[in-house]
Amino acid sequence: MKTRPGARRSIAALLLAAPLLWMSCGRPPARVPAARRVEPRVRAVLEAHVAAGRPAPPAEGSVPLLLVADATSSAPAPAKRPPEAPPLPEVVVSVAVPFAPGALRDVRLVRLRDGRGAAVPLRARPLAVWPRGRSIRSALLVFRAALAPGERAIYTLDFGAPQPGSPSQRADPPAPQAAQTPQAARPSQPSQAPRPTALDEALLPNPDGPIAAVLPPSWYAASRVCGPQLPAIDDRRFPGFESGIERALARMTPAYDTYGVSCSGAHRTYYDGPHALYQRFLRHGDAARYRRARAEAVWYRQHELRFSPDRRLAVHVCEKADWTPAAPLSWQVLRRMLGQGMLDDYLLTGDPAAKEAVLAMGEALRLNLAALTGGKKEDVLRTTERNMAWAMMTLSSYYAIDPRPELLSALRGLADGTVAWQQQGASGAFEHDLHRADPSECERGPRGASPFMTALLVDALMDYHALTGDPRIRDVVARAARWLAERAITSDRRAFRYLWGCETDAYDDSGTADLNLLIVPAFGAAYALTGDPRWIDVGDALADVGVKEMRAKQPKHWNQAMRAFGRYLGYRAALAGPAMAGPLSAGR
Repeated sequence: MKTRPGARRSIAALLLAAPLLWMSCGRPPARVPAARRVEPRVRAVLEAHVAAGRPAPPAEGSVPLLLVADATSSAPAPAKRPPEAPPLPEVVVSVAVPFAPGALRDVRLVRLRDGRGAAVPLRARPLAVWPRGRSIRSALLVFRAALAPGERAIYTLDFGAPQPGSPSQRADPPAPQAAQTPQAARPSQPSQAPRPTALDEALLPNPDGPIAAVLPPSWYAASRVCGPQLPAIDDRRFPGFESGIERALARMTPAYDTYGVSCSGAHRTYYDGPHALYQRFLRHGDAARYRRARAEAVWYRQHELRFSPDRRLAVHVCEKADWTPAAPLSWQVLRRMLGQGMLDDYLLTGDPAAKEAVLAMGEALRLNLAALTGGKKEDVLRTTERNMAWAMMTLSSYYAIDPRPELLSALRGLADGTVAWQQQGASGAFEHDLHRADPSECERGPRGASPFMTALLVDALMDYHALTGDPRIRDVVARAARWLAERAITSDRRAFRYLWGCETDAYDDSGTADLNLLIVPAFGAAYALTGDPRWIDVGDALADVGVKEMRAKQPKHWNQAMRAFGRYLGYRAALAGPAMAGPLSAGR
């Protein structure tokens, strides 16, 4: 049902009065630390968008865009500007707006209105498309605005074909004759129809400018731009996770951003720090978390990537200086090639440096596939699930930006290898020699597997499935989930064996239950692909233990807990009704 213009004006009035309504209704605040709570008026906008109850962005509609002049984080709340004050300078603002598959096919159908409802001149270009269907996955929008330090403004993005009489279609109201005023507050000229959005293929973003622009977390979640999500404000099932993960980051000692580059052991970007921090931002949709994720992505590129002289290839700085694609990348480098995090940065900012990193890492890996998989002694990618997982994530990120047939062929080759690998055994695991993977952890285990590394591979398979729709992934993921639930779980059913199939150590203890938050998204993926809600029952029970045992005292453990659990919540958000009774089946 379309909203009438008058109704929209009423909604706007209610949003302006939201702080008073919030207090008078006595609604409890979200379960997050007080220092992180969302400012009431902004919260009202976010919740108003959530209240629309849309499962995905429709083919036409509108969404609030929050502008925050946060360049100086300690800036005091802005005082009311006197009428005689000189106009504020305008600055370039950019925002990358994601769209769900099929929602938008032409960026010229996106329009912007300021807080008064006046049209704002806008330039745009597509950043990436969904390979299946070729609709826009993310679009870069650039405009100008003027805000005082610490000031906020709520603009409105309209998309799709405008309806006659809609706010984005009406002529702007008459403007009084007066001196020039800043863009954010300037009334439009009389009877001036809104300008169409200009398509500009050379458009550059300003992701670190003095004004940040962010969308409601419900929009990010519905777009599925970085996988399924559930806004933190809507997480009623695991409030302990929401408060605990924020508290752990705030209290981490030494602080997260004091860690540097390490080529051995735990390191700052273990489990993809930029990806974990962007997952956090997507679930909150606030400027502070955006800035933090953005800073980590930039830090990674500046400190952990080494480009070839022509910048066509990139590998982690821990790789040998004389490396060429003829030699297989080392295991420690494969897990430090952060394709997901760099893709997040590109899709959510439009930064060409992020795109360059994704393409260069992806091309280095593509050229290295023959050496990785065709060695005389072993297939490096099958020596442990993690190696295949990181390779598939990197190549999927490459294909997401550059969906060429040759890249799809390389990506399908990895999927073919993964399917065949699982089929070599009867357990549903990706069986391999545990001693070869890490002699210090298992003296003998010729046909074993790692639950937490399997979860990483399932995450990679879901990225691949979102891009290709490969029907084989359904049964692969369901078989792996059944193995996790029935054979890899500890006898007390509180956690997963650190290793399964080790003949010299059964690992039958729940001392590693903190890994549950990394592993349970595999059950969410199984539910998403099979529709069997019993997978969520299994996942929830183990997630409860994982939340209680969460130990995020270092970047590695924080990233481990954060990188995929939001996706699990996104998977389970589609659950409706009680689970069915009976045994789980990988073939459902």
